[in-house]
Amino acid sequence: MSLPPRTLFVGESKTADLWRVSEWRKIVAGLVSAGSLLRVLNAASVDGTHVVRPVPFTCVASSAEMPINVNINTASNLPQSASADSSFNPIFAYVVAAVDQRGHVFAFDIPKNKFWLVARSGVSAVCMTFNSVRRREIILGLSDNSIHCYNIDTNLLVARLPAYHKSAPLAISVHPTLPLAISNSSTESILWDTEKWERKRVLMGAGPGVQQASFSKTGDAIVTAFNDGSILIWDTFTVNLRWKISLDRFAANLEQQPLGNSISGNDRTSQTRFHVYQNRTSYFSTSANDEYLVYGGIDSSVTVWNLIEKRLVHEIVIPDFKKRIISQIEFLGNSNVIAVLSSAGQLVLIDVEKAKMLGQFKGKHLFRSFSVSHDGSVMTVVLMDVKYSLRLIRVDHMFRPGKEKREEREDEDEAEDLHQKSPPSSPIKKVKVQPPQTKTFYEMIEAKENTTLLNRRKLLKYLKHYGSYPDDYRTMIWRFLLKLPENRDAYEILLEKGIHSSVKDFRKKFPLKSDRIAKSMERTLSCLAHWSPIFEDLDYLPGMVFPIVKLFVNDMFSGFEVIMTILLNWCQKWWEYYPNPPIECLAIIEDLLKLHDPHLLSHFVHLQITSQVYAWPLLQTLLTEILSKSEWLRVWDHLVTNPPAFLYYIVTSYLIQLRVSLLDATKMQDIAFTLSRVNGGVSVDKLVVAAYRMHSGTPDSASPVTFFEAFKPVLRGQYPIFNAYPEFIVNYQSKMKERIRTDEIEYLRRRKLADEVSKLSDELKKDKQAWESADWKMNEMVETWWESMMGAEDSHNERLARLDAQEKEQRVRALKRIAEARKSFVQLQANNTHAHALNLAKAVGSNRNTLETQTDLETLDTQFKRVENEWMARKEEMLAARQELSKLDQTRAERFVWNARRVGVPPETANSMGTAAMDATDEYISHAFQTERLRAARSEGLRDPSLSPTRIKPRAWSPALLGQSRHRRMEVDASEYNSDGTGVSPVRSELSVNVDRYSEGSPTRSVRFDV
Repeated sequence: MSLPPRTLFVGESKTADLWRVSEWRKIVAGLVSAGSLLRVLNAASVDGTHVVRPVPFTCVASSAEMPINVNINTASNLPQSASADSSFNPIFAYVVAAVDQRGHVFAFDIPKNKFWLVARSGVSAVCMTFNSVRRREIILGLSDNSIHCYNIDTNLLVARLPAYHKSAPLAISVHPTLPLAISNSSTESILWDTEKWERKRVLMGAGPGVQQASFSKTGDAIVTAFNDGSILIWDTFTVNLRWKISLDRFAANLEQQPLGNSISGNDRTSQTRFHVYQNRTSYFSTSANDEYLVYGGIDSSVTVWNLIEKRLVHEIVIPDFKKRIISQIEFLGNSNVIAVLSSAGQLVLIDVEKAKMLGQFKGKHLFRSFSVSHDGSVMTVVLMDVKYSLRLIRVDHMFRPGKEKREEREDEDEAEDLHQKSPPSSPIKKVKVQPPQTKTFYEMIEAKENTTLLNRRKLLKYLKHYGSYPDDYRTMIWRFLLKLPENRDAYEILLEKGIHSSVKDFRKKFPLKSDRIAKSMERTLSCLAHWSPIFEDLDYLPGMVFPIVKLFVNDMFSGFEVIMTILLNWCQKWWEYYPNPPIECLAIIEDLLKLHDPHLLSHFVHLQITSQVYAWPLLQTLLTEILSKSEWLRVWDHLVTNPPAFLYYIVTSYLIQLRVSLLDATKMQDIAFTLSRVNGGVSVDKLVVAAYRMHSGTPDSASPVTFFEAFKPVLRGQYPIFNAYPEFIVNYQSKMKERIRTDEIEYLRRRKLADEVSKLSDELKKDKQAWESADWKMNEMVETWWESMMGAEDSHNERLARLDAQEKEQRVRALKRIAEARKSFVQLQANNTHAHALNLAKAVGSNRNTLETQTDLETLDTQFKRVENEWMARKEEMLAARQELSKLDQTRAERFVWNARRVGVPPETANSMGTAAMDATDEYISHAFQTERLRAARSEGLRDPSLSPTRIKPRAWSPALLGQSRHRRMEVDASEYNSDGTGVSPVRSELSVNVDRYSEGSPTRSVRFDV
């Protein structure tokens, strides 16, 4: 089932649906099995028809398989026959990303049926790939040499890597399981850590430069291709070289230029170099299981290696890509099928395991680049002529068996029409794809009525006008004229028989510089030997087939059938008298000479030179020894266009063109030398014209056409049996050669055995002689050896003694240094300890002094408070005493006045005397109290004795000051004034201060005042 593709304009909006819902359900259910699924135009539309503001796409990428959660079983418009298969087909579980020239990044999510604009980088992208670890991230290589990473879900820039590349990155490869990526430019390849987004390793291309570097599909290896024609395969984890492949021999085969003017059995070629082609998307690709490596960097050929067995498998040449290079090559999913894109936009599918073509894309448009889905079922292509257009094409029906047949579709505006066919220009070493009824190249052209492409009459007219066919189309014209049967199965059977025993020494006899041509010669000669025994031992057969092999080196299947056709038609009756020359064929040349140049023939007869000398050497090499490459090709253009008998006209015409030199020769050696020279002054144009003139002027009775059969193409299906030779002679000769070969093998075996026995005998004799000659020398040798050993032992002992003395001296010095170092260390440690102890003592003393001072102050304050309290108590007592004394004095004064009055003293005098006595008593008491305070204060170190006891503070004191006097006593005597003359008992005040000596252990201080 197929549907016309939907056209989506992504330049009109930032997001939209990919398909209508009904179309999407049919597509993801797998109901559309072939053809184009979607057409994307990076432009805006006017009225749905005209395209405005187109922007070309630069690259496209497909993601790995994405997890899906889609259920389309509820679709109501699916066909009833598809209801059972209406689940989501996992081949569409992926996302496509594309970047245009302005740096716009688009994401096309097929499971979600949606596209959206992810980002605008502002710089055109050169390459792009999806991150295999975080599958919703895309990595872009931009033209400004930088690398960006975007998340397609959040539309955010994840990382922007610096521009470490010296030129724009051409490709990016990611590891399938690890966060690693390789970006490749023309000058270097860089290994990145996509987890930390930092550079890990740089692979420089040095002089030749790097073509491509990428991980294998399993990630176990890193494959790198260089411009000098070497491919290196490294281990990903150890970075050890696994295998090195050199492409020099493949490149040399494509650009050989002859040094001389002849085509001979020797491969005389000039040295070539490996050409580098730019603007490629990829040079190589590896299969899913890392079994095969395909390389497409040499012209239009694809080279296949087996990485497990480390051997070359195929050399596949695609003739449709002639004069073109391969710009991109990729494996499709887990299969062994590759998609190959040429620089001209041609896209083909090839099975590399069987070397056969599976299909080719045909249509109105050519392709610029492509990207394959995770399983290879869907391909996204960018068109070459419509660069702003993307196409999603389903291609799994072309290489997977069991798929339903594709329905042919012709759309007016659609370009993709996939044709599954195997054209005649199929690659080398591939089995036949077409069914048994498929027509050959000749039949396909001749079957067209009134064709304007190609026919024999037009070719002959063209050839007579221009003299030769174009070099680019010569092989195709020869295939058409010779009506090749294309019996590929039969050819494969001959190839499978391997190298024939008669060809094993070919490279020794004919050393060729080109290994590819040598291998092609071995295969061709082996196939001919397997086809017919007559070709086993023809010494001139390599010279016959060499120019044809060299012409068809890129398509040896066609080259072998061309050789077979020439042997069956142009070499008729050559081996009827084997091993003698074909007498009847040579007689025809004599008849032609007799008819057209009897004088030359009579000269040969006069010199007794037969046609075996002057004609057979020309025939048996098919003129390869006397013509240069271009001349031989021009001559054989005429030969394959005309009947086989035309060869004899060419040979006769060549002899006539050399008649002057031949008539001048008088010896057989001179004639043989003249006929063996390369183009001895003969013009090919005159040669061909003379041959045509001779052909038209020869009567039927002498014409070779009446003797030889007309051209008969090789039968289709199977190659014919060739036995036009004396079978008994060939069989006998084969048996004799086989017996001789067996005898030679047996002789060589016996000779080898005899040589081994003789060699062994000689060795035994030599051993005996050597033993006998060495026996008498043994004692001398032993004595000499013993003396040398003793001398060596003595010298060794001396050396040991010197070494011991040096070692002891070094040890003593070391011990001294150790002792000095230890002593200085101990002294330093002691000094540090002493200094630390002093510091501790100072700290302890300071802390102790501070504590003692604080304690003394507290004690002194306590004592002063007690003294103050005592003074206050004494003051109160003294005040009370003074009051009592005042009362007593008052009483005494009153008594004194009374007594005075009684004795007759006047009252005024008595009163004044009483008052004076009271005042004198008060003044005395006050004076005595102040005198006692002054004496007590000065004896205890008080500053101001006039202050009250609460305000008296100690002077600076010390334990020595306190220790000068532990006990002081002060007494103040006052006489009591008695007014009556009897006297008053004195008032005594005693001040006693006791201070205990300062003790270091427990400093205490006691002060006592007694009044």
